[in-house]
Amino acid sequence: FQAFSRGSVLGIPYLFWMVILVAIPSYVFLHHTRWGRYLFSVGSNAEAARLSGVNVPRTIFMAYILSGLLAAFVGVLLASRIGIGNPTQGDTYELQAIASSVIGGTSLFGAIGSVHGPLIGSFILSTINNGANLLNVNTFWQRVITGLLIIVIVYFDGLRRRGK
Repeated sequence: FQAFSRGSVLGIPYLFWMVILVAIPSYVFLHHTRWGRYLFSVGSNAEAARLSGVNVPRTIFMAYILSGLLAAFVGVLLASRIGIGNPTQGDTYELQAIASSVIGGTSLFGAIGSVHGPLIGSFILSTINNGANLLNVNTFWQRVITGLLIIVIVYFDGLRRRGK
């Protein structure tokens, strides 16, 4: 079980291959299917989506199901990496997930986002965290930096939205 998280193919870790295995179908699903368009429309304006014929409660329900399935998949990968299945193990990753999405261009106001944006945001955030670790920055201050980064990006996103 742990060998899965520590193994590699072509010098690339299995866990990175899992990212690719999820990202490519997610991109196709969101950008080339009716349900993906429904998801964006509900996120943008649920009432307008409903008036356009989208079954809004079903779309929201399916979004939660998909989110739960992906969270379970990530939980298994995290347990493989750490070597133990602790139900509270992923609690500290919430801020990083939000920060990765926001850094990658996902709007907290809805309907603006992509699959590749949060991936790029994750790489940027990982680089910042690794640099902070190399500089021996306390974990508390790393989270403060991440939180401030989210606040600044959301502020500029709000300014951009107001400018439209």
